Amino acid sequence: MAINESQLTDWISQLDSSDGEIRQSARHQLVQTGSDAVPALINALDHSSETMRWEAAKALGEIRDPAAVEPLIEILADDDSVRFVAASALIGMSNDSVPHLLRALIHEPARFRDGGCFVLHHLASDDEKLREPLTPVVEALMSLDSSLLVPVESEKALSKLK
Repeated sequence: MAINESQLTDWISQLDSSDGEIRQSARHQLVQTGSDAVPALINALDHSSETMRWEAAKALGEIRDPAAVEPLIEILADDDSVRFVAASALIGMSNDSVPHLLRALIHEPARFRDGGCFVLHHLASDDEKLREPLTPVVEALMSLDSSLLVPVESEKALSKLK
């Protein structure tokens, strides 16, 4: 769906509206726009408003464009409700998100511990093919030695998934 930049900008700004119907309508329009809306939605993930970030993450999860995976992983480190919307989006994009999330856990296990655990636990529970490689990572994330174990188990899981 071709869209002009002005309309895209308007919809993005409406994601921060105090009116839930306006936010939902704008998010729907952005989702219908698809991949053309992804760069603007990724930029919205950096907005100071939690509402804006939440709506942007929700829209990205519905669009499921692989370009959104790494920015959504970054949001897993947030302390607010946006983290759980990003986690849900990453769960929905499991084939694209798992390798990126494992790499993030190899390099910064403490930063992505809670969000990564949520995503990987859900995927290991729901997908038979992911259960065997991801379960040791989830167990490492929940252990007292997570900072030592997570990078090792993430590396093993990554090699099993190739």
